[in-house]
Amino acid sequence: MSLENSPHTSPSFQKHRREVVWHILLPVILAGVIFMGLGLLMVLTPTLGTARTGHWAAISLIWLISPLILFALLFVVLNIGLIYLMNKLLQVLPPYLRIGQIYSRVMVLRVQVFCDRLARPFVRWGGWVAGFRHLRSKVIRL
Repeated sequence: MSLENSPHTSPSFQKHRREVVWHILLPVILAGVIFMGLGLLMVLTPTLGTARTGHWAAISLIWLISPLILFALLFVVLNIGLIYLMNKLLQVLPPYLRIGQIYSRVMVLRVQVFCDRLARPFVRWGGWVAGFRHLRSKVIRL
């Protein structure tokens, strides 16, 4: 295996190495240095006076509350959008809902008529039986 075909000296590998340094290592190291500096600043400021401590406490509180405010704002925007869409939907739907209500009422009436027709012979038979029993009880008492 020659040195030219080695994956460690190929131009694409060298480009990859440069990109790893600039795209991964450098941002991670810079973020670490910034956070370490902020931490050191927060540790050293209480020794400078109480006014600075209150100032940093207020800044910390802002950073703690800001995500909640963003989520609440997102929730409000989502609700406003849903209210707007419901308003548009209610402007379009009522005629179609009325047609559906009419068809539903027609089906209810048809089912009632069908059930009445099915039950009519049984009701009639029950009436005849009750009439004959009543007549029989009257005849037997006499």
